[in-house]
Order: sequence, then C-alpha cells, then structure tokens
Amino acid sequence: MEEKKVSTWFEEFRGDIANYITSTLELGKLEFYEKISKASSIISYGLILSGVALVIFSFVLIGAALYLGELFQSAWMGFAVVAAFALVVLLILLMMRRPLKKRCTNRVVRFLMKNEDKDDKNKR
Repeated sequence: MEEKKVSTWFEEFRGDIANYITSTLELGKLEFYEKISKASSIISYGLILSGVALVIFSFVLIGAALYLGELFQSAWMGFAVVAAFALVVLLILLMMRRPLKKRCTNRVVRFLMKNEDKDDKNKR
C-alpha cells in the first residue's frame, strides 16, 4: 500500500473545496432563478387578472353612468356622478397608500419565506 504525500492530500482537498464552492454557487444561482420565475409568473397572472377586472369594471361604470343618465334624464349628469364616485375611490386609495404598500410588502415577504421553508423541508 502506497502512502500519499501531504502535497497529494492537499491537492485533493483543494480540488474538493473548489468543487464544493462551485456547486454551492450553482445551487444559489438555481434557487435565485426559481424564485424569480415564480415571482414573475405570479406578477404576470396578477397583471392579466387586473386587466380583465379593469375591462369589466369599466363596462360596469359605463353601464351605471348610462343608467343614471336615464334616471336623471341627462347623460352628462349620469357620467358626472360616476366620475365623482371614481374620484372619491381614487382619493381613498391615495390616502391608504402606505397601509396598502405595507400589506403588499408583507405578502411578498410571506410568500418568499413560505417557499424558503418548503425548500428547507425538502432538503432534509
């Protein structure tokens, strides 16, 4: 049996460390790509859903304006009432900007932490 020299052991150890570092960096990159892809798919789905909801909401507001126009016997009055309603909703949303931002941020963090917990459980 041939004894290995210290330099041979050192070379093997250095190679193993280099492989470990490379593998760790590759794993981190893949986990990053996974999180980005999940987040982008959720954002895309949310944008599509928001677009459809916006179209539906627009038709509802136009219908309400036409209906109120018939009730008031003045088309511009119906559209004015609906525009005032939309303006009030906009002002309320602007006043609640900080709580809404905080809620959205908390949801994103919770989503990322939930995925991280799942990843940790899968690794064990």
